[in-house]
Amino acid sequence: MELELPEVRAKAHSLNPSKLFLFSPPKTGKTELLASLPNNLLIDLEGGSNYVANAAIFNVKEIARKEDISVLSVLKGIADKIKLENAKAGDYIYDYITLDTVTELEEVAWDLATNMYKNTPMGKTFKEATVRNLPNGAGYGYLREAFKIIYQEFNGLSRKCLLLAGHVKDKSITKEGKSLTARDIDLTGKLRNIVAADVDAIGFIYRIKDKPINMISFKTSEELVCGARPPHLSNKEFVISEKLETGELITYWEEIFKPE
Repeated sequence: MELELPEVRAKAHSLNPSKLFLFSPPKTGKTELLASLPNNLLIDLEGGSNYVANAAIFNVKEIARKEDISVLSVLKGIADKIKLENAKAGDYIYDYITLDTVTELEEVAWDLATNMYKNTPMGKTFKEATVRNLPNGAGYGYLREAFKIIYQEFNGLSRKCLLLAGHVKDKSITKEGKSLTARDIDLTGKLRNIVAADVDAIGFIYRIKDKPINMISFKTSEELVCGARPPHLSNKEFVISEKLETGELITYWEEIFKPE
């Protein structure tokens, strides 16, 4: 193999995030905001989309209940169906796909992790319902592998971006002898680090007090775990949505996904 060293700096190949993690406190309207993104398939794992209209949504738990199958089976079926329709069209049928929420996806992954362990020589006699309490935290290794398997099923199935929605988790940190509360992604241990490292941007959505306006922050600080690789998002904060008195939701997704 012959390699030629580049003589000039290459331009950036990508402007917008291809994987985006958004997290927020409960009841900030995150699901409605995500559903408003044009040509976005919202895969609802929590049943929080029942009040959202005019959107492409899979209510995973509802399907699982009606079909009397596991949530894991529904997710696999959705991914396989998208792959099939993409192949038929010779193109991507969705610009965006959203997993809402990955906090709930972690719970689903525990089931797969348990099945994975039971299929090992060590786990053949395992009778517990979950591997959460395996000695020395061994179950968390299986959790990470299971989560990656499910997550990767949807990677690359949309034209523009895979979005991950999550909850916020408050944790205590100490700075200069003072105890502070930091806002972090609600995922377990190393799994949180794996997901955070894999995405191109992490944004925190919050509501302005006493106003129907949602902000999104990509500013990194000790009190808030955020950040972004794309320059137009890095260390930025802006309005992402506002609700009019008529109930109409106005969104500003173009601030995140610039024309390319």
